[in-house]
Amino acid sequence: MSRLISPYEIVAKSALPALRAMVAKRLQEEYDLTQQQVAKRLGVTQASVSNYARKTRGMMVNLESDPTVAKAADVIAKELASERADAREALKSMTEVLDYIRFNKMMCVLHGDLEPGFQVEGCFACEGNFSGKDFDRLKILVGS
Repeated sequence: MSRLISPYEIVAKSALPALRAMVAKRLQEEYDLTQQQVAKRLGVTQASVSNYARKTRGMMVNLESDPTVAKAADVIAKELASERADAREALKSMTEVLDYIRFNKMMCVLHGDLEPGFQVEGCFACEGNFSGKDFDRLKILVGS
């Protein structure tokens, strides 16, 4: 049996760093922020921002090719560059983008590469969302 890599693992280890790299690049190039300022606004280390800039981190997937993700990175960067930046709003936007990436199966090819024995075709692990209404379904599933 294969290891069963969770879609959340793939998103956390590839899509999130790629999105952060996109936002970091915009903050530096369009808003003239230093690596230290970008790090503080993104909640990462300056070393992480340096790795994004050198393309040694956040490069497992190319999210720039998706116009929705690219536009979202623009919006997040604009929010974080603001003097009155609301980190909670930026975090919410980043979470929504990561959900978009997962729901649109943008990580499937990477999943297949990372877990060759796993049949990616026909997989539905990334579909749907979990809202407050779904807690009843979860209770039934776990027998509560």
